[in-house]
Amino acid sequence: MKADLRRLAEGRYSLEGEVTVDTVPDLWPLIQQAAAQPGVACLSCKGVTQADSAAVAVIIEWMRLLHRRGGTLMVEDLPMEMQMIIEISDLEDVFHIEVA
Repeated sequence: MKADLRRLAEGRYSLEGEVTVDTVPDLWPLIQQAAAQPGVACLSCKGVTQADSAAVAVIIEWMRLLHRRGGTLMVEDLPMEMQMIIEISDLEDVFHIEVA
């Protein structure tokens, strides 16, 4: 299965499928297009079925692109694999996640 980024509404997106080092390159143009929109964006990762560190990296890059334009990316529904990568990488503050 490949990964997809769907626009749900103005400023709302859904990341779906297998978001891995193999699929992120195909996602990148969609993410660049979404990041070109100024303001606050919200990304749901509820539909992510598989993720690796490339998934975390591409979301961080989206955050950086938006930040340069004065915007913010809020991320919801992170799968456990991504939460573990974020915790191991000490990125909880970047993703605003509280670790128990």
